[in-house]
Amino acid sequence: MNIVLVYKGRYVIRQALDLETLAAVLKAGGRRVRLVHDPDPFGVTDNVFQIPALAKRFSSPGKIAQKILKAKPDAIVFSALPNTLDFCLKAAGLVKQRSTAPVIFLGLHPTLSPEYVIGRDVVDYLIEGEAEESLPALLDSLEKGKRPENVAGLWRKKGGAVIKNPPGPPVNLDALPLPDKDLFAPRERHDYSYAAMVSRGCPFSCTYCEETCIKQKYGPKYFRRKSVESVMAELTAAKEKYRFREVIFKDSYLSGDEDWLARLMAEHKSRIRLPFKCFCTISGFTENTAMLLKQGGCYGIEFGLQTWNEAIRRNVLNRKETNAQAREVFGLCDAWRLRYDVDHMFNLPGESANDHVLGAREYKKLKYLNRIKVHYLVYLPGAPIVDAGLGAGLLTREDALALHRGVGSDFYDQQFGDPGNKDLAAGFGALYKMLPFIPESMLERVLEGDKIPLLGKIPAPVMAGVQAARALQTRDLRFALYLKKYPAQIFGEAMKRMGES
Repeated sequence: MNIVLVYKGRYVIRQALDLETLAAVLKAGGRRVRLVHDPDPFGVTDNVFQIPALAKRFSSPGKIAQKILKAKPDAIVFSALPNTLDFCLKAAGLVKQRSTAPVIFLGLHPTLSPEYVIGRDVVDYLIEGEAEESLPALLDSLEKGKRPENVAGLWRKKGGAVIKNPPGPPVNLDALPLPDKDLFAPRERHDYSYAAMVSRGCPFSCTYCEETCIKQKYGPKYFRRKSVESVMAELTAAKEKYRFREVIFKDSYLSGDEDWLARLMAEHKSRIRLPFKCFCTISGFTENTAMLLKQGGCYGIEFGLQTWNEAIRRNVLNRKETNAQAREVFGLCDAWRLRYDVDHMFNLPGESANDHVLGAREYKKLKYLNRIKVHYLVYLPGAPIVDAGLGAGLLTREDALALHRGVGSDFYDQQFGDPGNKDLAAGFGALYKMLPFIPESMLERVLEGDKIPLLGKIPAPVMAGVQAARALQTRDLRFALYLKKYPAQIFGEAMKRMGES
């Protein structure tokens, strides 16, 4: 059976890594698998430059549909993000005009909004939740000409009605095959950086997060980790094959269980012996955590803080860490000479300019802060924070319904911010990116003045240059990879488009 997987978006996010595992599962079952990938240069998933006019030149549903049809699929599987849903539906519609192969949607947005997605005429089947067991079961039924009656998480159509099965229990991560890291080749060669997922889910329940939305479907057991032995089996095999120079652990939460972390760090130091970057939470991060990470080879940590307004963080975002705890954890990283990025979110319900001023002053004090990664709040369908947005007047009921169509799903766009504060949020976002280069005395003059909204008008290429300068200053390996790969990728895509025209 010839299976075509379809994905639009950049590579180093969880959904792309999940596809590598899914491809490995399908191949282990004897199926042929091909990926049709649109890397979305300049598009909604591009985290360097978003230029819609150029994005349309590089990417279209018609071009993707042609590639799908050329592969002569027996089944077509779309992994759709909220901000790529419309594109995927259009591509599926074009394929449907010339192919009878069943169209299956899975991934983040079909899991968040299954009723809407299965209601589209171009979608034959939908898998809600994890697909490593459900997709092979569905394909087995289709191949044998049987009805897929008991497939966990499957939504299907019968006589004008929709039949749905609840998701099954979370899959055993240690029982999965090693991910198919050649799936995204030749675009992704893994010769510099290797991205790994060693867990799924998160024990916390932040109101805006996709992990919270998925956990609502599975319950608290959704969060689990691979054994250290499974992690090492993947990394040692991949290191021998690809000869990469760093590891990126893309998990939401690598810290917390210090016994597991101690074993992982000991094995990584002994057998992999390469620098790595990871994500941690302020809650549960101790000096022992910092020591283990440093001794294991960590060169960078990403923390989610989102705001220095404790009340908003606690009551709106459901994040319990205090500012004092944040300062303590950042101080531990400073003491252990661990560079760290901090995620900061604008357009939160109830925020004010005073919160942004406080943030600038707090961030300026941090010694080993690498970058402040600025985003705007994205409301996911079904996320608890939607109610807060409605209550604050930042969303209407129509807006909340539109979330199911993927509207407002770009965290570099301010579609649902307070109209009166958008320029201010953009200005502070630019200020945060420039903060390492601004002397403290000058910062106070900027904060006391009225020119901050003008900073938001600085062109994106200039801001990218500022971030590149900071990366060079801190020897940020991850950003160095962007500097190396992004221009080459754009040039390569341009050459391909010229060849196709």
